[in-house]
Amino acid sequence: MEYNITDWDSISIQFSKMFENLGDINLTEEYISYSSYKPYVATGIMLTKKGQLIASMPLHNVDSYFEQVIFDSTLKSIRLIGEKFDYTYTIPSVILQLRRI
Repeated sequence: MEYNITDWDSISIQFSKMFENLGDINLTEEYISYSSYKPYVATGIMLTKKGQLIASMPLHNVDSYFEQVIFDSTLKSIRLIGEKFDYTYTIPSVILQLRRI
């Protein structure tokens, strides 16, 4: 599922499906965000309508801009592509186990 940043509504829908029941999801007119539940791995990702990515996982943080969003078919990862930027955020396996509960 591949989207251009201009298709914000579709991105928001897929983002919500990807992180459903895995943590806190916040949807606004300007951004969408996810943060994991405690005590699981502390991780989060925020996408803004203007194409800014802010993501954090243990030992790294990312702050850059993207134009395209690609959700993998299993909704386990999201790839963000910009002019000189290509980043894939993958949900940690320990958090994905919540889908089975």
